[in-house]
Amino acid sequence: MKKVSLVILAVLVFTSGIYAGGFQTGVQNARAMGMGSAFVGMASDASAIYFNPAGLSNVKGLNILAGTTLIMPTLDFTGPTPLTTKTTSVERTFTPINFYAAYGMGNGFAFGVGVNNPYGLGTEWPATWIGKRLGVKTELRTFYITPTVSYQLSDKFSIGAGFSYIMSDVLFSQAADFPAIPLAPGVNLPAAANVGINLEGDGDAAYTFVVGLLFKASEDVSFGVSYRHSAKIDFNGDLTFKNLPAKPTGFPVGHSDLFPQGKGKASLTMPSDLRAGVSFNATKDLTFNADFMYVGWDSYKELAVDFEKNSAAWADLKSPKNWENSIGIKVGGEYRMDQWAFRAGYVFDGSPIPTKYMDPTLPGSDRHEFTLGLGFQVTPSVRFDAAYQYISFTNEVKDSALPFNGKYENSTNLFGFNLGFCL
Repeated sequence: MKKVSLVILAVLVFTSGIYAGGFQTGVQNARAMGMGSAFVGMASDASAIYFNPAGLSNVKGLNILAGTTLIMPTLDFTGPTPLTTKTTSVERTFTPINFYAAYGMGNGFAFGVGVNNPYGLGTEWPATWIGKRLGVKTELRTFYITPTVSYQLSDKFSIGAGFSYIMSDVLFSQAADFPAIPLAPGVNLPAAANVGINLEGDGDAAYTFVVGLLFKASEDVSFGVSYRHSAKIDFNGDLTFKNLPAKPTGFPVGHSDLFPQGKGKASLTMPSDLRAGVSFNATKDLTFNADFMYVGWDSYKELAVDFEKNSAAWADLKSPKNWENSIGIKVGGEYRMDQWAFRAGYVFDGSPIPTKYMDPTLPGSDRHEFTLGLGFQVTPSVRFDAAYQYISFTNEVKDSALPFNGKYENSTNLFGFNLGFCL
């Protein structure tokens, strides 16, 4: 029971390692996505609110961007070792959004606000699969609302900063088979199969900030740096059970005593995020971008869970995680021809998850990712962008702390779409 309850909150707020390093979604604008999301040194539209707030100095007048990304993952697990059972995750499509509105005043100042989902998504496995006790369905959503301001100090230097208000919620469910539990000599709580264990919770309001610097060395070369601070979120959830065995007749202790439904709480620290990028106009129609990213995942050292009610079967928990800081390298380019723009990119995305602590709700690995993008200037004021990204990895776990050794194989298709308006 202790192991089962440990896993419940171990994935209460961490659910989407199959999409980006840790639980970052990473796709926040289809134009940037087409170039491998290498955009810190360019930051030429309202999505600078996310990539580099100093880039708002590039916005003249009103610029609005709105879009979403369709994320369609497939995950296979073969195991647990030494078994060779293969299970495929349930087909799902996730749709993180992005919305940015910015206004350049013409006097050096620019203002804007962004709403996006930089962390989240989830996984879902068949209800009766071999790892059901570790997780059946998990989902995390975070909404960052970020008012932002930038100021152009000179022809070469711009600075910017934003303040984020964070809203979040989580859903987790698993199933477990419980043996008969002795309550007294000759009296047992009956065994039960496929007991549903469900957690739903909301995060308390949280806050963080982002700052950025943009340096234009010349008309064709610019450098950018941005830093997003860590953010601690406190989650409060409701723990419920389904399909519990009936209480033995005439005996005062039953499942409500051993499996107390009630509240649970845990904390999660979103990592700090440091990025540096360069943008180079090789010709008037061809631009190359490159970004380096360093993410402070070592903030996730352990998961501590406090249950409102405890029993012999259910107790407060502490689980070591010991995640490691990770790096990412992103390169991409854009070629413009008349009303069209053609884009391509490459991403190296380092995983922060030690193999020992990996489980089916949060598999991951270092990955090599590829992107393509297309833009079309519909009118002088309206632009449409689309992008495609492919993610895949294979990782074999041999020393899991759970233990739950086996091989994970991931294939994820991402389709991004944005509509932009300039007035």
